[in-house]
Amino acid sequence: MITQNEIAALKAQGILAQQQEGYFSIRILSRAGNFTSAEFQTLAEIAKKYGRGYLGETTRLAIEIPWIAYSDIEAVKSALTAGGLVYGGTGKKIRPLVACKGTVCQHGLYDTQKLCSVCHDQFFGRDLHAKTKITFVGCPNNCAKANTNDIGLVGQSYVQFDWNACINCGKCTKVCRAQSLTMLNQKLLWNERKCVNCGKCAQVCTTGAITEEVRGIAVYLGGRMGRGYRFGDRLTDLYAAEEVPNLIEKILETYLELGKDGERIAAVLDRIGINAFEDFLQERLGE
Repeated sequence: MITQNEIAALKAQGILAQQQEGYFSIRILSRAGNFTSAEFQTLAEIAKKYGRGYLGETTRLAIEIPWIAYSDIEAVKSALTAGGLVYGGTGKKIRPLVACKGTVCQHGLYDTQKLCSVCHDQFFGRDLHAKTKITFVGCPNNCAKANTNDIGLVGQSYVQFDWNACINCGKCTKVCRAQSLTMLNQKLLWNERKCVNCGKCAQVCTTGAITEEVRGIAVYLGGRMGRGYRFGDRLTDLYAAEEVPNLIEKILETYLELGKDGERIAAVLDRIGINAFEDFLQERLGE
Protein backbone atom coordinates (compact mmCIF):
# COMPACT_ATOMS: atom_id res chain seq x y z
CA MET A 1 0.00 0.00 0.00
CA ILE A 2 1.46 3.36 -1.08
CA THR A 3 1.01 6.03 1.60
CA GLN A 4 -0.13 9.59 0.94
CA ASN A 5 3.23 10.84 2.20
CA GLU A 6 4.99 8.71 -0.41
CA ILE A 7 2.67 10.01 -3.13
CA ALA A 8 3.34 13.62 -2.07
CA ALA A 9 7.11 13.02 -2.04
CA LEU A 10 6.97 11.54 -5.53
CA LYS A 11 4.83 14.45 -6.79
CA ALA A 12 7.51 16.87 -5.60
CA GLN A 13 9.89 15.05 -7.97
CA GLY A 14 7.53 15.32 -10.95
CA ILE A 15 6.20 11.77 -10.54
CA LEU A 16 2.42 12.04 -10.47
CA ALA A 17 -0.01 9.42 -9.23
CA GLN A 18 -2.56 8.35 -11.84
CA GLN A 19 -6.19 7.64 -11.10
CA GLN A 20 -5.28 4.00 -11.75
CA GLU A 21 -3.93 2.73 -8.43
CA GLY A 22 -0.26 1.79 -8.41
CA TYR A 23 0.63 3.67 -11.60
CA PHE A 24 2.42 6.96 -12.08
CA SER A 25 3.19 9.46 -14.83
CA ILE A 26 6.72 10.87 -14.80
CA ARG A 27 7.38 14.37 -16.13
CA ILE A 28 10.60 15.05 -18.04
CA LEU A 29 11.79 18.59 -18.71
CA SER A 30 12.72 20.02 -22.09
CA ARG A 31 15.22 22.81 -22.63
CA ALA A 32 13.29 25.75 -24.09
CA GLY A 33 10.86 23.23 -25.59
CA ASN A 34 13.51 21.12 -27.31
CA PHE A 35 14.76 17.55 -26.98
CA THR A 36 17.61 16.06 -28.98
CA SER A 37 16.96 13.04 -31.19
CA ALA A 38 19.04 10.94 -28.78
CA GLU A 39 16.90 12.11 -25.85
CA PHE A 40 13.73 11.20 -27.75
CA GLN A 41 15.18 7.75 -28.38
CA THR A 42 15.84 7.31 -24.66
CA LEU A 43 12.30 8.45 -23.84
CA ALA A 44 10.83 6.06 -26.41
CA GLU A 45 12.81 3.14 -25.00
CA ILE A 46 11.70 3.93 -21.44
CA ALA A 47 8.06 4.27 -22.53
CA LYS A 48 8.24 0.93 -24.33
CA LYS A 49 10.02 -0.94 -21.52
CA TYR A 50 8.32 0.50 -18.45
CA GLY A 51 5.14 2.17 -19.74
CA ARG A 52 2.68 1.29 -22.46
CA GLY A 53 4.72 2.42 -25.44
CA TYR A 54 3.60 6.04 -25.70
CA LEU A 55 4.31 9.43 -24.19
CA GLY A 56 2.59 12.81 -24.21
CA GLU A 57 3.41 16.51 -24.08
CA THR A 58 2.38 18.92 -21.36
CA THR A 59 1.27 22.50 -21.93
CA ARG A 60 4.74 23.63 -20.77
CA LEU A 61 6.50 21.58 -23.44
CA ALA A 62 7.62 18.83 -21.09
CA ILE A 63 7.14 15.12 -21.75
CA GLU A 64 5.13 12.76 -19.55
CA ILE A 65 5.44 8.97 -19.67
CA PRO A 66 2.37 7.39 -18.07
CA TRP A 67 1.72 3.88 -16.79
CA ILE A 68 4.92 3.57 -14.80
CA ALA A 69 4.38 0.96 -12.08
CA TYR A 70 5.39 1.99 -8.57
CA SER A 71 7.91 -0.84 -8.50
CA ASP A 72 9.63 0.52 -11.63
CA ILE A 73 10.01 4.15 -10.56
CA GLU A 74 13.61 3.86 -9.37
CA ALA A 75 14.64 2.05 -12.56
CA VAL A 76 13.01 4.76 -14.69
CA LYS A 77 14.73 7.52 -12.72
CA SER A 78 18.08 5.82 -13.23
CA ALA A 79 17.45 5.40 -16.97
CA LEU A 80 16.50 9.06 -17.34
CA THR A 81 19.57 10.24 -15.44
CA ALA A 82 21.81 8.00 -17.52
CA GLY A 83 20.30 9.57 -20.65
CA GLY A 84 21.02 13.08 -19.42
CA LEU A 85 17.33 13.83 -18.84
CA VAL A 86 15.82 15.73 -15.92
CA TYR A 87 12.48 14.95 -14.28
CA GLY A 88 10.50 17.34 -12.06
CA GLY A 89 8.60 20.58 -12.58
CA THR A 90 6.03 20.67 -9.77
CA GLY A 91 5.51 22.50 -6.48
CA LYS A 92 5.68 26.07 -5.15
CA LYS A 93 8.57 27.02 -7.36
CA ILE A 94 9.45 28.19 -10.83
CA ARG A 95 7.99 25.69 -13.25
CA PRO A 96 9.55 24.64 -16.58
CA LEU A 97 10.26 27.75 -18.63
CA VAL A 98 8.63 27.84 -22.07
CA ALA A 99 9.73 29.43 -25.34
CA CYS A 100 8.02 29.62 -28.71
CA LYS A 101 9.95 28.85 -31.89
CA GLY A 102 10.97 32.49 -32.32
CA THR A 103 14.59 31.42 -32.74
CA VAL A 104 13.80 29.93 -36.15
CA CYS A 105 10.34 31.35 -36.91
CA GLN A 106 10.23 34.03 -39.61
CA HIS A 107 8.18 36.23 -37.27
CA GLY A 108 10.60 36.01 -34.32
CA LEU A 109 12.00 39.33 -33.08
CA TYR A 110 14.55 37.84 -30.67
CA ASP A 111 16.19 34.50 -29.92
CA THR A 112 13.50 33.10 -27.64
CA GLN A 113 15.05 29.69 -27.07
CA LYS A 114 18.50 31.05 -26.22
CA LEU A 115 17.08 33.52 -23.70
CA CYS A 116 14.76 30.88 -22.26
CA SER A 117 17.69 28.48 -21.85
CA VAL A 118 19.77 31.11 -20.05
CA CYS A 119 16.89 31.88 -17.70
CA HIS A 120 16.16 28.18 -17.16
CA ASP A 121 19.67 27.74 -15.78
CA GLN A 122 19.27 30.75 -13.51
CA PHE A 123 15.71 30.34 -12.25
CA PHE A 124 14.16 26.90 -12.78
CA GLY A 125 13.15 25.18 -9.55
CA ARG A 126 13.59 28.24 -7.32
CA ASP A 127 11.28 28.11 -4.29
CA LEU A 128 8.67 30.88 -4.18
CA HIS A 129 5.30 31.70 -2.58
CA ALA A 130 3.46 29.67 -5.21
CA LYS A 131 4.01 28.06 -8.58
CA THR A 132 5.40 30.59 -11.05
CA LYS A 133 5.39 30.26 -14.83
CA ILE A 134 7.65 32.15 -17.24
CA THR A 135 7.15 32.15 -21.01
CA PHE A 136 9.05 33.73 -23.90
CA VAL A 137 7.34 34.56 -27.20
CA GLY A 138 9.08 36.12 -30.17
CA CYS A 139 6.40 38.40 -31.58
CA PRO A 140 2.91 39.79 -31.03
CA ASN A 141 1.35 36.66 -32.54
CA ASN A 142 1.81 35.39 -28.97
CA CYS A 143 1.61 31.73 -29.92
CA ALA A 144 2.71 30.57 -26.44
CA LYS A 145 0.24 32.92 -24.70
CA ALA A 146 2.82 34.86 -22.70
CA ASN A 147 0.22 37.14 -21.09
CA THR A 148 -1.40 34.16 -19.36
CA ASN A 149 1.80 33.43 -17.42
CA ASP A 150 3.09 34.88 -14.17
CA ILE A 151 5.89 36.47 -16.20
CA GLY A 152 5.45 36.73 -19.97
CA LEU A 153 7.90 38.23 -22.44
CA VAL A 154 6.85 39.33 -25.94
CA GLY A 155 9.07 40.53 -28.79
CA GLN A 156 8.29 44.03 -30.06
CA SER A 157 9.43 46.17 -32.99
CA TYR A 158 8.60 49.86 -32.72
CA VAL A 159 8.59 51.71 -36.05
CA GLN A 160 8.99 55.32 -37.09
CA PHE A 161 7.70 57.17 -40.16
CA ASP A 162 9.27 59.55 -42.65
CA TRP A 163 6.12 60.69 -44.41
CA ASN A 164 8.10 62.64 -47.00
CA ALA A 165 9.64 59.38 -48.21
CA CYS A 166 6.30 57.58 -48.51
CA ILE A 167 5.14 56.97 -52.09
CA ASN A 168 1.78 55.54 -50.94
CA CYS A 169 2.43 52.20 -52.65
CA GLY A 170 0.36 50.32 -50.09
CA LYS A 171 2.82 47.44 -49.58
CA CYS A 172 2.79 47.96 -45.83
CA THR A 173 -1.00 47.70 -45.64
CA LYS A 174 -0.87 44.21 -47.15
CA VAL A 175 1.24 42.86 -44.27
CA CYS A 176 -0.51 44.79 -41.49
CA ARG A 177 -2.82 42.15 -40.02
CA ALA A 178 -3.84 44.54 -37.23
CA GLN A 179 -5.17 46.98 -39.85
CA SER A 180 -3.20 49.74 -38.22
CA LEU A 181 -2.09 50.83 -41.70
CA THR A 182 -4.77 51.53 -44.31
CA MET A 183 -5.16 53.44 -47.55
CA LEU A 184 -7.70 56.23 -47.96
CA ASN A 185 -7.94 58.16 -51.23
CA GLN A 186 -4.56 56.68 -52.23
CA LYS A 187 -2.93 58.06 -49.07
CA LEU A 188 -1.41 55.97 -46.28
CA LEU A 189 -2.98 56.32 -42.85
CA TRP A 190 -1.59 54.96 -39.55
CA ASN A 191 -3.77 54.24 -36.53
CA GLU A 192 -1.17 53.95 -33.79
CA ARG A 193 -3.67 52.59 -31.27
CA LYS A 194 -4.21 49.52 -33.43
CA CYS A 195 -0.50 48.86 -33.90
CA VAL A 196 0.78 45.70 -32.16
CA ASN A 197 4.47 46.43 -32.93
CA CYS A 198 5.18 43.44 -35.15
CA GLY A 199 7.50 45.45 -37.42
CA LYS A 200 6.29 43.81 -40.62
CA CYS A 201 5.64 47.16 -42.29
CA ALA A 202 9.27 48.23 -41.87
CA GLN A 203 10.44 44.94 -43.33
CA VAL A 204 8.56 45.45 -46.60
CA CYS A 205 9.00 49.21 -47.02
CA THR A 206 11.50 49.86 -49.83
CA THR A 207 11.66 53.66 -49.66
CA GLY A 208 12.73 54.17 -46.04
CA ALA A 209 9.40 55.73 -45.15
CA ILE A 210 8.92 53.15 -42.38
CA THR A 211 11.95 52.00 -40.42
CA GLU A 212 12.47 50.17 -37.16
CA GLU A 213 13.07 52.64 -34.35
CA VAL A 214 13.78 50.14 -31.57
CA ARG A 215 13.45 46.41 -31.02
CA GLY A 216 12.94 44.94 -27.56
CA ILE A 217 10.82 42.85 -25.25
CA ALA A 218 7.57 43.80 -23.52
CA VAL A 219 7.02 42.18 -20.13
CA TYR A 220 3.66 41.13 -18.69
CA LEU A 221 3.09 40.24 -15.05
CA GLY A 222 0.31 38.41 -13.26
CA GLY A 223 -1.23 36.29 -15.96
CA ARG A 224 -2.74 32.95 -15.08
CA MET A 225 -5.05 30.31 -16.49
CA GLY A 226 -7.21 27.72 -14.77
CA ARG A 227 -10.45 28.27 -12.92
CA GLY A 228 -9.85 31.97 -12.48
CA TYR A 229 -7.98 33.19 -15.53
CA ARG A 230 -6.35 36.60 -15.70
CA PHE A 231 -4.39 38.38 -18.42
CA GLY A 232 -1.12 39.94 -17.33
CA ASP A 233 -0.46 43.65 -16.82
CA ARG A 234 2.28 45.15 -18.95
CA LEU A 235 5.27 46.88 -17.42
CA THR A 236 5.90 50.36 -18.77
CA ASP A 237 9.33 49.95 -20.33
CA LEU A 238 10.69 47.95 -23.25
CA TYR A 239 13.69 45.78 -22.39
CA ALA A 240 16.67 44.48 -24.33
CA ALA A 241 17.26 40.71 -24.26
CA GLU A 242 20.45 41.10 -22.24
CA GLU A 243 18.50 42.99 -19.54
CA VAL A 244 15.92 40.25 -19.06
CA PRO A 245 17.72 37.89 -16.61
CA ASN A 246 18.37 40.72 -14.15
CA LEU A 247 14.84 42.04 -14.66
CA ILE A 248 13.34 38.63 -13.83
CA GLU A 249 15.59 38.41 -10.77
CA LYS A 250 14.27 41.75 -9.51
CA ILE A 251 10.67 40.81 -10.31
CA LEU A 252 11.04 37.66 -8.21
CA GLU A 253 12.65 39.59 -5.36
CA THR A 254 9.76 42.07 -5.44
CA TYR A 255 7.24 39.22 -5.53
CA LEU A 256 8.85 37.59 -2.49
CA GLU A 257 8.81 40.91 -0.63
CA LEU A 258 5.20 41.83 -1.40
CA GLY A 259 3.54 38.43 -1.71
CA LYS A 260 2.19 36.01 0.85
CA ASP A 261 2.52 32.25 1.06
CA GLY A 262 0.28 30.67 -1.56
CA GLU A 263 -0.19 33.90 -3.55
CA ARG A 264 0.75 33.90 -7.20
CA ILE A 265 1.84 37.17 -8.79
CA ALA A 266 -1.72 37.62 -10.07
CA ALA A 267 -3.06 37.68 -6.52
CA VAL A 268 -0.42 40.20 -5.44
CA LEU A 269 -1.36 42.53 -8.31
CA ASP A 270 -5.07 42.14 -7.54
CA ARG A 271 -4.32 43.14 -3.96
CA ILE A 272 -1.92 46.08 -4.43
CA GLY A 273 -2.16 46.98 -8.15
CA ILE A 274 0.38 46.92 -10.95
CA ASN A 275 1.48 50.53 -10.34
CA ALA A 276 2.51 49.84 -6.75
CA PHE A 277 4.29 46.64 -7.77
CA GLU A 278 6.16 48.45 -10.54
CA ASP A 279 7.19 51.22 -8.16
CA PHE A 280 8.79 48.65 -5.83
CA LEU A 281 10.36 46.93 -8.85
CA GLN A 282 11.90 50.15 -10.16
CA GLU A 283 13.46 50.77 -6.75
CA ARG A 284 15.16 47.39 -6.92
CA LEU A 285 16.28 47.95 -10.50
CA GLY A 286 17.84 51.24 -9.43
CA GLU A 287 19.90 49.68 -6.64
